[in-house]
Amino acid sequence: MFEDVAGTRYPRSVALTQESRGHGVSTATYYLGRVLVAQGLRVLLVDLTGRRGRLGTLVAHNPVKNLVLWTPPIARALDVRPALDRARHETAGKADVMLLDVDAAFLERAGGFTLDLDYVLAVADHTDSGQRAIERVAERLRDEPGPHGRVGALFSRVDAPTVAELPDKTERRGLPVLGYYPADYLLAGGDAYSLKGGEPSFPHDSYLQALVRLSQKLVRAVPLQRLGGIAGIDAHAAAETNTHQIH
Repeated sequence: MFEDVAGTRYPRSVALTQESRGHGVSTATYYLGRVLVAQGLRVLLVDLTGRRGRLGTLVAHNPVKNLVLWTPPIARALDVRPALDRARHETAGKADVMLLDVDAAFLERAGGFTLDLDYVLAVADHTDSGQRAIERVAERLRDEPGPHGRVGALFSRVDAPTVAELPDKTERRGLPVLGYYPADYLLAGGDAYSLKGGEPSFPHDSYLQALVRLSQKLVRAVPLQRLGGIAGIDAHAAAETNTHQIH
């Protein structure tokens, strides 16, 4: 936990990332944020994808107290570090966790763990190639080997019969598998699914239950906890952070 000389406790930072698009990471980031809020945490969603689409749509259609979206207008990777540092200071005592939605290549260029990230969830499908993609993310971010590593695997589009076959660790590097989430046709308006243009729908219980299980493991792995401070972060606080953004 980062503290200044006055004992201020800043929010933890967790990035959800993917080597290639198509795994529903933005959608998973939003619903993971909702689950963490339901567990008593205050969450700032940080959209670093540059696409400004899915997260904004979900937050606009399904607003939740203590779940706030921040979309910094960052054009260069070198601007990410000062922007995140400013956000941590401006949300100290108001947010408990910052969930970053960011592509792996951009995260690497921006500095990876030098951004003071506490944890990275690398997302891919449950195949040999998917596991290799997740392990490449850990290697490119120069993650430490276990038990001190800070990259965990998260499998996307897992069907029910496959759940029992999921490993506890990736095969080659031994990264911990923190969870999975199924494909969900109710979310088919999202960029990760085949149907386009529909209004966002609330997912099936199986999807949410999978994210609840993920959140429980993530809370222990990071760890995440409710910090002291005022009631919570709100949309005005995020707007102020955007207003003072470093370009």
